[in-house]
Amino acid sequence: MIDSEYSPAEYCQKQISHFKNKASHNKNESLWCFRLIMIGTLLAPLFVSLGGEMWTGKVIPSFLSVLAAFCTAWMQLRKPNELWSLYRTAERELESHLVRYTFKIDDYSNTESADNILVKNVTDLTLKVHKSWIPIIPTSENLPKNDSN
Repeated sequence: MIDSEYSPAEYCQKQISHFKNKASHNKNESLWCFRLIMIGTLLAPLFVSLGGEMWTGKVIPSFLSVLAAFCTAWMQLRKPNELWSLYRTAERELESHLVRYTFKIDDYSNTESADNILVKNVTDLTLKVHKSWIPIIPTSENLPKNDSN
């Protein structure tokens, strides 16, 4: 919902903040999953080689392997790297529009229609990002099928 009390520049800045927050969330999610995958896959064999005790030889390596497998599946299904890139790109494009609007460059040099052009470009870019995001969402078609018949 758009509140008409915002100026076009404020509207653009709000969208920039929106995409910045989404990009940061996906960046953190991606980096944490990657770290957990690395820790799990590197430490599990080490604990197995220590062997001996039930905890160090079986329970801890099993837990680390399950954690790494879960994070790998999460990254493949949720695709935070792609979302991070998508949202950060949108953020940069909106920043570019805001700079060109602020300094009256290119399409924004005509001061009579600059406000309308900025709102249109911000809205178009937001819709474009949404349409780019839709194919990334997991659906029943792109989930593995169980062919155990």
